[in-house]
Amino acid sequence: MSGRRLLLVALCLLLGCAQDDRAPTDAGASPRVPPQTAAGAREFWEALLVGNARVGYGQTTIRPVQHDGRSLMRIEGFTRLTTQRDGAAATIELGFWCLETPEGRLIEFESTTPAMRFRGQVVGEQLHVTTTSAGRTEQAVRPWPRDHRGFLGPQQALWQSPMQPGQRRTVWFLDPSTCQAASIEMVARQYEPVPLLHETRKLLRIDTTMTLAGQVLAGALWTDASGEVLKTWTDLLDTRSYRTTRAEALAATGPGDLDLIRGIAIPVARALPRPHETRRVRYRVHLEGANPAEIFVASASQHVKPIDPHTAEVTVYAIRPGVRGNSAAPDVSPTQADRSPSSLVESDDPKIVAAAEKAAGGAADPWQTALALERFVYEAMADKSYTQAFDSAAAALASGRGDCTEHAVLLAALARAKGIPARAAIGLVYVEQKFLYHMWTEVHLAGQWIGLDATRARQGTSGAYLTLAHTSLETASAYASLLPVARVAGKLAIEIVEAE
Repeated sequence: MSGRRLLLVALCLLLGCAQDDRAPTDAGASPRVPPQTAAGAREFWEALLVGNARVGYGQTTIRPVQHDGRSLMRIEGFTRLTTQRDGAAATIELGFWCLETPEGRLIEFESTTPAMRFRGQVVGEQLHVTTTSAGRTEQAVRPWPRDHRGFLGPQQALWQSPMQPGQRRTVWFLDPSTCQAASIEMVARQYEPVPLLHETRKLLRIDTTMTLAGQVLAGALWTDASGEVLKTWTDLLDTRSYRTTRAEALAATGPGDLDLIRGIAIPVARALPRPHETRRVRYRVHLEGANPAEIFVASASQHVKPIDPHTAEVTVYAIRPGVRGNSAAPDVSPTQADRSPSSLVESDDPKIVAAAEKAAGGAADPWQTALALERFVYEAMADKSYTQAFDSAAAALASGRGDCTEHAVLLAALARAKGIPARAAIGLVYVEQKFLYHMWTEVHLAGQWIGLDATRARQGTSGAYLTLAHTSLETASAYASLLPVARVAGKLAIEIVEAE
């Protein structure tokens, strides 16, 4: 609730996730419908919409349990979504459970996305998290103060103490999509008539500001006098949820005309001839409701100049070893995470190491090695499919199937296996007089980060790539790194000013 499920929906839709036989769900089975709730449990259902399209449902149950001699509450949640990516239907199923004290203190939890499973427990004031992806396991320990809540933290805080007009409150809770701490600031406004699915009710509007992984996300929720959240909204893809009955939530839903590739593409008035041969392109970008100079990142390949609170000039350079781009760019050296294996980038996997050696051949020059790896991934990923769930590098190599995310993580893994620091870039690429959201790889050579795109294998990137974020692809941060895309999707206008 309160943006928790909506954020998970938006992130997974942007990933283009699909049911996958390596995902820790009921792979290969018929779509799972949660069973009827046992006696004594509290249950609620939600219908989920993106724009005007009914894309799926969510179910949550809360029931008292005895665990290790303690009286606790077990909370379980399940979400099912269906949408389209470039005309192909994609379905995902997401789930979580957690154990909490009756007062709402988190004890232990599990959260399952199509590509990852997070499992953890609270020990003192620390959160111990184990992440599993494609058979690889990682462990992390994070601070977890006593006032931090579990997955339903905002809703539970409202149940315990319903807000009144004019009140302000901040709640810290566990975000199920990244299993990182998130905060939500709630500001109660006034009671107002609110259209729900089949009726209009007078509800209290509460504006929300959610902060996760350094990103600030706007939204709102509407509660009745008891604090029950009956509607939520986030500006990420104009995503909404409505409290409803089981029968209504399970009614037939589908993507309709909603296409998460075509629907959020950004058309441009001026064509960009030979886009992947451009050395420098200057753009003017306008972002509704936010400052693009705070969203687009400055780097060796990109200079960002603010024009007004909603407009910026972005100049993109095609850089290579010995060819500089943005001379004013900050010096961003590779981190240890850019060099090391992770659950998504298994650069120490024997098959990845062997593939990197084979692909590089006898190349001694690091740049020539990187280009050989780019070409290898392009050819090895023979099935350019949109049906993957952000597979890991090892899974992508084994299947030979995937979209830009699989190409990016596989190339990053091969580069790290050859001792070349690598990360992913997330942003936009020009295709046939429009910009599409995209992920590609950057390698650190000759003292700067240089782009490579294995979905095209054109020996590096050009001025046709606009960058919103970078990520080292550390397990949970890979999802959080998509937040800048979610923030601008459907709100961005791009003008091509000049190109060379």
